[in-house]
Amino acid sequence: MRATIFNTIKAALESIKDSNNECVIKHIDLFNNQLTYIETEQPFNTPAVFIEFQPIEWMEQLHGVREAVVRVNLHIVTDSRVGTWSEAVSRLALCDTINANLQGIGAIDAAESVMNALTLISSTTDHDFDELQDNIETYSCHVTDRSAYK
Repeated sequence: MRATIFNTIKAALESIKDSNNECVIKHIDLFNNQLTYIETEQPFNTPAVFIEFQPIEWMEQLHGVREAVVRVNLHIVTDSRVGTWSEAVSRLALCDTINANLQGIGAIDAAESVMNALTLISSTTDHDFDELQDNIETYSCHVTDRSAYK
């Protein structure tokens, strides 16, 4: 189910294009504390989005079906050295653009597992950054996982 959620979010992020029809987000990956270990981390282009799954509490149903409310943090990483300080608002506008593309998306995978509408539930603005700013947008969706259905 997490792969379905990840791939659905990734596809929505890849659909965000600039005026030259190029993808605005230059790197999309699973979150692994990339900014904590920036000196040893594989290089990545910005803007980047790292997808972090919060712990999932599953509720078992009958016959191997389970449900959960899944929370996902999107770490929207931008380079503060690009442009001037007055352009900082554009980094915040990127969060709004991402939300406009993600709000309400869902999916059904091959096992007929369902990811219901993704909804933004909180935003955390990074106010203490050096070169890279990490704004965190937290989304929630209800899922029904039928991958173990018998």
